Amino acid sequence: MKGVNLSIMKNIVLKRILLISSTLALIVTIYICVEEVKKRNTPTDFKVSVISQQETSSVDTSKYSSNIILTTAAENDIAFNQAVELDVPFVNQNPELPTGCEITSLTSVLLYLGFNIDKQTLAKNYLPMSNETGDGMFINYFFGSPWQTSGMGCFAPTIVTAANHFLKDNQSDKQAYSISYSSVNTLFSELSNGNPVIVWTSFNYDEKEVTYKDIAQPDGNHFSWPSYEHCVVLSGYNLENNTVILTDPTYGIVQRNLDDFTYFYQKYFYQAVVIK
Repeated sequence: MKGVNLSIMKNIVLKRILLISSTLALIVTIYICVEEVKKRNTPTDFKVSVISQQETSSVDTSKYSSNIILTTAAENDIAFNQAVELDVPFVNQNPELPTGCEITSLTSVLLYLGFNIDKQTLAKNYLPMSNETGDGMFINYFFGSPWQTSGMGCFAPTIVTAANHFLKDNQSDKQAYSISYSSVNTLFSELSNGNPVIVWTSFNYDEKEVTYKDIAQPDGNHFSWPSYEHCVVLSGYNLENNTVILTDPTYGIVQRNLDDFTYFYQKYFYQAVVIK
């Protein structure tokens, strides 16, 4: 009788061991699957089939006034590689800086260059900003606040100012330059030399129509602010595939069609910044 009971108990224990083993194996399998999904959905991993170097510390605001005439940046006869991809880190502007794509893009470039800085510290201490309309809005200062969804933004000279104040405080021999109005070839040449370029583009590549909102200034002039304005880091390109790689503070590391990128680069006034 005892032998029978012992045999039954052994069978029960064996079944429980098998059940526990199966459960553990299932948990491990689920965990591996979840981690694989996380990797695929991590913004830094996914890819979406998405002339002069004269410093311009200030820009004539008439270039951005009503009755806009968009020109074509001249192509330069310069040498650059067929393909480049720089490891510029993705910094998410959200949730802290919902309209802070410009200062967040600068943060990504500074991190790439080896500086220890975060986007909010950079914004608080170095980004010129104001809620007042006036001469220099968008050009010399960020209009609004990057911490607010109602904030609007800024163009290249403001980011040059922020970058150079930071570089000076950190005793760096590097300097930020506005290379706005440069050709796309010039941008590629900078990347070939290891310099990522902060550029202005569209937040929505599916919407090809860019409209311009006239914002009145105290002197009676108007500043035309483009819809879907967005700032990213041009961190790579591949001429064979006709693509560019953007370190985008909203979407992550994304791949865009070169023709689309060139189109939007023009619509947003050929704004570009490089640090070297």
